Amino acid sequence: MSKRYEEDIEVTPDPVDVSAPLSFKWRGRRYEIDQRMSSWREAGRWWLAAGNGTGRASKESPRDREYHRVLARPAGALATGDLDPDGFMRSPSAVYDLFFDRVAHTWKLARIWD
Repeated sequence: MSKRYEEDIEVTPDPVDVSAPLSFKWRGRRYEIDQRMSSWREAGRWWLAAGNGTGRASKESPRDREYHRVLARPAGALATGDLDPDGFMRSPSAVYDLFFDRVAHTWKLARIWD
């Protein structure tokens, strides 16, 4: 199951790969990224930047997003070592989809998978 948010976040970039997040702050809480799972880019509606064929610019803005799917946990939180009823270790970690809006130059939390 997942939940969509599209909310602003503050990102600390990785010093080695500045286009990738190292940690992020959302709703006043810092999250540490334990694993980068995948990344992709969505560049939809690029034609809107040139107008809509009538010589006038479109009211919609073009979309250019760089997504990062990461496994993250609240800063300072560790797995408890306790097992759930299915035998899996309990952990506060979750999978987050973050994106950098390359048009607006802002980072957002897109989705949380739990």
